[in-house]
Amino acid sequence: MIEREPELAELAAALAEAASGGVRVVALQGVTGTGRSALLGEFGARAGGAGARVLQASGAPSESSLSWGIVRQLLTGAGVARDGTAVVRELLDHEVLARAEHDGVSRSRVLDGLSTAVLEWTGQGPVVIAIDDTQYLDAFSQDWLIYLIRRAGRARLLVVLGWRDDDAETCPGNSQLLCAEFHRQPYLRRRVLAPLSAAGVAQVLAARWSGPVPGDLAARAHQLTGGNLSLLQALLADSRAASGGDGPPAELVTGVEFTRAVHLVLGRCDQVTLRVAGAIAVLGERSRFAVLDRLVGATPQRVAAAVARLARIGLLEAGRMRHPIMAAAVLDTFPAAERSELSRRAADLLKAGGADPVTIAEHFVAAGRVEDPSAVPSILEGAQQALAENRSGRAAELLRLGYQLDADGRYRTEILALLLRASWREDLRASVGHLSELTEAMRAGTLRGRHATMPVVMLLVQGRVEEASSALARLVDDLPPGSRPPWELEMVRTWLAQMYPGVIRGDAGENPAGPPIVPQSAISYRLLEHFRTAQRAAEPGGRGDEALWQQPLTEITLLPLVLALRTLVRAERLDEAEQRCRVLMQTCLELKAPTWRAVFCAIAAQIALHRGSLDVAASRAGAALDLVPLTGWGVLAADPLSTLLTAQTLQGRHDDAARTLARQVPDATFQTPFGLSYLLARGRHYVGRGLPQVALDDFRAVADLSDRWGIGDADLLPWRTEMAAAHLHLGDLDTAARYAGEQLHHLGTDGHLRIRGRTLRLLAATREPRRRPPVLRTAVDVLRRSGDTYELAAALTALRDIYTRLGDTGRARSVARRANHLRRAARADASVPPAAAPGNTVDLLALSDAERRVATFAGKGLTNREIAGSLYLTTSTVEQHLTRIYRKLGVTSRVQLLSRLALQVTDA
Repeated sequence: MIEREPELAELAAALAEAASGGVRVVALQGVTGTGRSALLGEFGARAGGAGARVLQASGAPSESSLSWGIVRQLLTGAGVARDGTAVVRELLDHEVLARAEHDGVSRSRVLDGLSTAVLEWTGQGPVVIAIDDTQYLDAFSQDWLIYLIRRAGRARLLVVLGWRDDDAETCPGNSQLLCAEFHRQPYLRRRVLAPLSAAGVAQVLAARWSGPVPGDLAARAHQLTGGNLSLLQALLADSRAASGGDGPPAELVTGVEFTRAVHLVLGRCDQVTLRVAGAIAVLGERSRFAVLDRLVGATPQRVAAAVARLARIGLLEAGRMRHPIMAAAVLDTFPAAERSELSRRAADLLKAGGADPVTIAEHFVAAGRVEDPSAVPSILEGAQQALAENRSGRAAELLRLGYQLDADGRYRTEILALLLRASWREDLRASVGHLSELTEAMRAGTLRGRHATMPVVMLLVQGRVEEASSALARLVDDLPPGSRPPWELEMVRTWLAQMYPGVIRGDAGENPAGPPIVPQSAISYRLLEHFRTAQRAAEPGGRGDEALWQQPLTEITLLPLVLALRTLVRAERLDEAEQRCRVLMQTCLELKAPTWRAVFCAIAAQIALHRGSLDVAASRAGAALDLVPLTGWGVLAADPLSTLLTAQTLQGRHDDAARTLARQVPDATFQTPFGLSYLLARGRHYVGRGLPQVALDDFRAVADLSDRWGIGDADLLPWRTEMAAAHLHLGDLDTAARYAGEQLHHLGTDGHLRIRGRTLRLLAATREPRRRPPVLRTAVDVLRRSGDTYELAAALTALRDIYTRLGDTGRARSVARRANHLRRAARADASVPPAAAPGNTVDLLALSDAERRVATFAGKGLTNREIAGSLYLTTSTVEQHLTRIYRKLGVTSRVQLLSRLALQVTDA
């Protein structure tokens, strides 16, 4: 009886007044789930305990046409069993009641006889007549009740009527006369039962779990149920089933029981209210409710009353469904054809009212099947707006429907081009299925302008350079003479210049009419120019920087953000690059964009490699390749493969590196900077396997192509350093020294610490033993500032070795301790220079979303079975996730995983 004591007190007061002499009537109104029936039962028990005779009955829809049904319940129940009179038994005989239905005299005799019997009982003590669901009162029982109350006078009689007001009328059907009889009578009290407050819900939860519960849990329960007891009990049942425990769950779960409860409360509503609920579930946003009355086919007054009723039930809050499962459950009560028709009519009404394209298109989708192909333009418009709002999943859904409806193929090319834009972030390989058809359309001139942008970019990714160049030339030819180029053309040219510098130079093709006018959605391309200028001027961190990073991640801003990240890595601002990369990867999770996440994961791998964290670099690169199949990467596959190959080589995992090399990349890869990085990584692998002559061919190819393309910056592609390493292995010290010296000359005097330190270490190896220590000490100092712990360990090892060779054992021991510490931390092969591992940090970036959730629960100490129950997985699936987690994080047991997760939390 939580929050029902005021009603119980009022009923007790009414009983006291009736006991003093004088009939009283109390009407209790409340929707399903407000505890009305329980309140009547509790009061009946209390009244009976206080000495009153309690006559109880309950109406039902199936018995509303059963003559005398309520009367028979009242006068044959427990309240009369102890001294039921012969007169009552005689009058309740079925034959007598049957005659009373058709014969006026017989009817009067029954009404008078039964009323007299009850009034005689009031002489012995108070009599309480309690009827629940009075709205289903049959006509003859209604007549008898009115007859009784009119003749009660000073009799000690209390009538308590429970009314459920889910229906369109407060007193529907047979009970309307009863309402009219009681209206404004001085003996009538009316009480409307409200749903539980937030405090009341908290009390229910505390009673359920025998103790206080977290405030946020109670607030969430109230928000989900609106204080409706039926919904609340169902919510608690689902939550308990999900948690599997007896205590308060960590979070509330809506499931099967909650859906059933929604069906229950809806089933008690009248048809208008049910239709309004369905219309609200279809429309979704309150801003669309202007068409609600026309969609339902009812007057605005009836609709407003139904909305208020649904709010009292607990289904609505601020005019909207409280929870998506409520909307789904509401629509589930309608036949499929009716749901489809409701969505179609909503689309027509919203379109006539000038609603936005996405809203209209969404309702066409919800309709499931649309007969009229004229809906295609609306669907296309909605899809383009969804793309502009970064809602690619919704756009793809709309476009697939448009594709089905486009019977004559009029919009086919446009739909496929937009579908490519919408789907590539989710599935790069599947998104290029119609690329050849789109390429032919560009060649024929039927696909042009902004719709041709993404197909050209995808051609570049897939290594189809000639087709992309031809399409780009067609786009340029389509420009009117003297006009500014569209910004989409600049975007394509930027992709082409970055990916294939041998085809087009970044500064080529200036338009005499001036640069394109860039919309706000593409302003990141202008911000990127300022960002790069600031980096070259060594003036990072300005407001322009932040403006770039604050751009939303879309297919338009992806390239500028990727290039900005690579600029940070090249500038050795690794901490900032790591932070930015983490944010972008989390954004990819929220956008459900695994393709983009893979791209950023590859950059994160490169960041780890530059730190010398080989385990992390290999793990992240492997995760990137897991997110997108190798064939989907196209020429971009060389990026994560290069990092993975280098990390494996430096760890001495040459067999693994050989398997990585066996993964084929497209031939066009070697027309891109990614291909040159791949050649450098492959050459380092050959040197590590004792094949320096083979490696030299790769390094020479890098030198030739980078010079030809004009991208021969010494820090970007340090082929001279790798040539020095290869010649060292060949024993050609002079040539090695020459390449190392050239590399240092090209690097200049500032920055590039990582490459500078490694080159100095190699240069030292070309000199006489006694001249090596100063160079190596400089290398150690440079590498300590670079943050590359692998190269630092390698330089320390070289310094230890030369001190030992020169007989300086004291210095050798000191340096050895530092080198050995790094070697142990790296867990690297002792036969190669020690690699600095990431210490005890768990690299969750390497894990998929599902693996990260499993790892988080494992970090809390849950068993596999408990994790499976919490995440609704099978135990076998959890075990498979843990196997991959162990491999990616470099642990071999649950104990190690728990330890490393705990350390990460402590460090944070």
